[in-house]
Order: sequence, then structure tokens, then C-alpha cells
Amino acid sequence: MPMSRPTSRWTAGWAPRRTSARARGGRAGTALAGVLAAALLAGCGLGGSRDAGGGQRDAGGQGATGTSTKALPAPDPTRCPAGAGQSGGGQDAGGAPGPGRDRAPRGPFLVDPRSQAAQVAAANPATAQAIAPLVQTPTAFPVGDWLTDVTGEVRSRTAAATASGSTAVFMIYAIPHRDVAAGFSAGGLPDAGAYRQFTRQVAAGIGAARAVLVLEPDALGQIDELAPGQAAERYVLLRDAVDVYASLPATSVYLDGANCGWIAPGEMARRLAQAGVAHARGFAVNVANYYRTGDEVSRAEIVAGLLGGAHYVVDTSRNGRGPASGLANAWCNPPGRGLGIRPTTETGYPHADAFLWVKTPGASDGECGRGDPSAGTWWQRAATDLVRNASE
Repeated sequence: MPMSRPTSRWTAGWAPRRTSARARGGRAGTALAGVLAAALLAGCGLGGSRDAGGGQRDAGGQGATGTSTKALPAPDPTRCPAGAGQSGGGQDAGGAPGPGRDRAPRGPFLVDPRSQAAQVAAANPATAQAIAPLVQTPTAFPVGDWLTDVTGEVRSRTAAATASGSTAVFMIYAIPHRDVAAGFSAGGLPDAGAYRQFTRQVAAGIGAARAVLVLEPDALGQIDELAPGQAAERYVLLRDAVDVYASLPATSVYLDGANCGWIAPGEMARRLAQAGVAHARGFAVNVANYYRTGDEVSRAEIVAGLLGGAHYVVDTSRNGRGPASGLANAWCNPPGRGLGIRPTTETGYPHADAFLWVKTPGASDGECGRGDPSAGTWWQRAATDLVRNASE
């Protein structure tokens, strides 16, 4: 695969994770929200104090199917502004769980020999050592409307995973009206028919292979930015995609569930239920953002409880130092960040299936209003900073 095409076209593929002031408004940590969150966690048998490190070094222990789990407090509103509260309801789990709910992912995950980092390293041997951890760590392959052979690109990764006894991880990002709010990754497929065809092309590339799909970052977080007809269409397309992917025999499907700074658990659960999460394994949090793992887990466990025990994955690709503060568009290429926990299924949390690197470390979030490289473009300085500041 020529390096120039995925690098340039990932401009369309990678600047999700909005955290706008409007989205946060009224949802950050009131006393009532904290009481509700604590009650929900207590009902799940959770409680106690969190680790002094902010929950970042929380790998190890048993995985989601193990017997050992970590104690969780209610989300701290100073670190997880949208972590508490039941705004918008969310008590309806969205119907009876489908077969996809029982399909937990299996490690290890694929180290893609043709990842963006691997291509950069091969083309620039003099600087390859500086990004070696990025080349050597499993990272999701972004699948979107910039690919000319969707089925072929997906199949090449699932074939490599099958040959190595691993599980391929994909981030699907092609929904019509993509990134309608922030715009750095605006685009997507032109209409519903094209998206349905794309969904089936992806599914054909996966087949019976083991795979994890993180489905459409920001699609539900930004759905209130769409016109009513467009929002209704988006829910239909997401439900269709969930059903198509969940029908594959070895694929774990996770709808995007936003992050600690964006959508309150009750409202997020309502949107996930409407998008068909009952037929999926669950949802993904912190995709392409920087919130600490422990904070994201505290919020995600509340969402999971509202959805009848749905499971989730956490994007830990760049959260080793937590989020930035005092910066406009702090979700967008903040300086001083670091790599987080490496991909693993040993999370130690009740419903956390895995920590994954969903966002490609080293790929720009967008121009960010600061003249940064366009979304998806490789940024060597950012890549080396992430490696240097890694939490592990």
C-alpha cells in the first residue's frame, strides 16, 4: 500500500473526540450527579478509593472475565466533567441482547506490519528508532471512505492476524455527515446507500477471522448537531452496521461512547441504546482523547450498568499523561502528552474488555486552529513526544 495515500487521506479519517463547552454544559459534577453516580456504582458492587496515580497505571490483574476487579469510586467531576448524572434518561437498555453481546475479544492483538508508523519507519531509517514502540505495538487500522479497496485492505489485516494467531482491530470512520461539529475530519460517504454498501465491504473483508471493531467515533456524540432527518438516518445506519458486523462469527463490535469531557452517562446510554448497542458487545470510550484510564472506566461502568451490563473498551493510545489544561481545543494535538497502557485484555475492571490503541499515535488530530498538520497526517514531533512521555 503506497504510503502517500493513507497518510494524506487519513486527513478525512482522524480527528474525532470533541469536547465542546456546549456539550459539557450542565453535565459536569453537581452534588446530585455525584450521589446518583455513587449509588449506581454501589449497586454494581463497586466502591472504595482510587489509586493516587489517577488510574493510569491500572493494567494487570484479571481481565473482564477474571475474578479480580478493581474498586471504583464515583467519577471525579474535576477530572471527568461528564462522568456523572443521568441527563436524558438512558434506563432502557435497547431491547434484548443479541448474540454479539456474548462475543468478548481475544488477545493478542495484531501488530500491523503496514501500519502508518511502520511505513514511516521504513521510509526514514534514521529516525525509526525514535518511534519503535509505535511500530511494535498493536494499533487499530482506520477504515473509511479514503480507501479505494475496502474489502482488500481489511482482508489483508485479518489474514495477517489469522496467520499470527492474533486479533485484528479496526476503527470504522465513514458515516455520512462525519465530524459535522468540529470539521477537521469532515466528510464521510455521500449517502445512506453508499454507507450500507461500505458496511458490507468491511464485513466481507473480515469474514470468519477474529476482529474487534470500534464503530464510528463521534457519530453519537455529535448526533445532536444534525438535522432531525439526518439524525434519524444515522441511527438507522448504525443499527444496520451493528447487525451486519455482529453477525460475523468472531467479531466484537463496540459503538463509540464519547468520553469523560463530553456526554453524561444517562444521555450516552440513551443514544447507544437507540443505535443498537444491545446487539453489539458494547461501546468504546476515550477514542482519540486523553482522559486517564481510571476516570474513563468510572464513567463507563455507569453507562454499562444503564445498558444492562454492556462491555466496553478504552482507547489508551495517548492518555499516559492525562488531558491538557489551559489550552483552546485541548483535545486537539495538546503538547506534553504520552503513550498510555499498551493493548491488553487484562484490565481488572468489571465490564472493561480491553485497553486498545484506537487512535494512531503520531497522526495529527487536525489543524486545531494553530496551523498544525491536517488530520491524519504523520507528525514526527508529536510521535516522538508521545514515546518520550509514555506512562510505562
